[in-house]
Amino acid sequence: MRKIFCALIFCLIISGEALSAQTSSEAFLSLPFGHPYARVQKRMENSGAKVLTPRKDSITMEGMFEGYPATFIFGFYKNKIMNNKAVYLQSMGNADYDRRFYEALQKGMNASYGRGSETPTANTRSSGKIMLKNVWTPDRYTTITLTYNPEMSKRFPGSSLTSKFIQIIYKYDKWD
Repeated sequence: MRKIFCALIFCLIISGEALSAQTSSEAFLSLPFGHPYARVQKRMENSGAKVLTPRKDSITMEGMFEGYPATFIFGFYKNKIMNNKAVYLQSMGNADYDRRFYEALQKGMNASYGRGSETPTANTRSSGKIMLKNVWTPDRYTTITLTYNPEMSKRFPGSSLTSKFIQIIYKYDKWD
């Protein structure tokens, strides 16, 4: 029952266009493609995220995503409008809780975008280990990828993006 409730909450967050997001996860999920750099930065800062690396073509921010420390990265087409966004989550050290959170994310995405294709892929960070990768294509221009690395949920990983246990990447290819 708890898993269904978490999936329902996640679906509501994804599907609703919040006018003013309360948390960094809500702000991240509700930011549509095409927003200008300044608007993306302001919206994320209003939700509690802090700028780490501002550049013309991208911005890296740090905040919280549903209680997990997160790194947010936004890319901009021709330095003007957002065409991709990603969030990388750091484990809190509890592998069972991390797995349940991944499953809730997966169910929420399946409910919002249809059944995704979960496939095991070779873990490029640990030889002989696998990661789980889900891909959704809600329209012909958008691709959403959810990657779960169980090896990184067994400990507190470092600060590099490759050491995060969950990665959610949204790409919009219409302008490329």
